[in-house]
Amino acid sequence: MIVRDYKDQFNMFDNMAIWAISSMEEFFTSHQQMEEIFAAEYGFSYSSRNEQAEKFIDTDIMMVSRLLDLFGDKHFFVFSENDAQHIILKELQDKKLISFGMDIYVLKPNHIYVLEMDKTKDLQKYDN
Repeated sequence: MIVRDYKDQFNMFDNMAIWAISSMEEFFTSHQQMEEIFAAEYGFSYSSRNEQAEKFIDTDIMMVSRLLDLFGDKHFFVFSENDAQHIILKELQDKKLISFGMDIYVLKPNHIYVLEMDKTKDLQKYDN
């Protein structure tokens, strides 16, 4: 599930990990089920997306977000260098509200990043 309003809800998640997607080909080869999910969601195979240009208007980051949103057991926050989502993460790091295990300022251009996390089981955080 794609997380919205992460800036206000970051404390509701734990078990965080950030992974980088260097290319869409790498994304699909490292996650084999994504080919099937893509075909079910878009109605054609990922390999034939160039022939389906009139149907395929999503950017790479939109496609990753759309596909990951179909996973109900994990939560995701998709970002790339200096986009609005990345700015939120930099603010959270600067305020020392969250540590990502890496310097969130140091990203590779042209990569898509995914913050993968679980909804917290700490019921006290629901009261904040």
